[in-house]
Amino acid sequence: MSEPEDREDRVLRERLAALRDDAPGPDFQALLHRRLVEAGPPTPASGWDAVRDFWRRRAPVLWPAVGVAMGVATFLVLGAVRGTPAATTESPGMAALERPGTQVPVSKVAVIKLDFTADVAVEQADFQVSLPEGLSFWADGEELPLRSFQWTQPLSAGSNVIPIAVRGQRPGRYLVTALARAGDQRIEHDVVLEVTGG
Repeated sequence: MSEPEDREDRVLRERLAALRDDAPGPDFQALLHRRLVEAGPPTPASGWDAVRDFWRRRAPVLWPAVGVAMGVATFLVLGAVRGTPAATTESPGMAALERPGTQVPVSKVAVIKLDFTADVAVEQADFQVSLPEGLSFWADGEELPLRSFQWTQPLSAGSNVIPIAVRGQRPGRYLVTALARAGDQRIEHDVVLEVTGG
């Protein structure tokens, strides 16, 4: 080796020796313990740090689970909000209008036969028949101005057919409602009448 290399080598060793720390003394452990006790416990991490750490460690499982939960929640909320259009806008009477019971032209009078059946004879039963706008009661070749007609009559045991004459003023489907009350019993009939043009 040449002298400049030896000198550089010696300088490097001196510098490395200066960097070396001395081993701690025998009282180092006691001194460290005293300092830690004086400093007290470390301040706890904030709640947000704990949440962030929790998500960081469990991310591979939690993110897909959260995604599935949000999808199910969205599905349920949209299902509740949207509902079924027919169920929210249609009354039971409107559903019945889909199937007409009788068809009659505008120029003719329709006779609706209401059949009230009783298990036993009833001395007095109250009846009411209501017509929607567009239909009218018909008697003796004339239109009656009533929208609703009420009367009382006895019912015999078995079938009791009550004819009601009505006429349509314009084409369409109409719901005729008939109601009978006998004591605490209530019987209701809905009849769909389709009036056609001609």
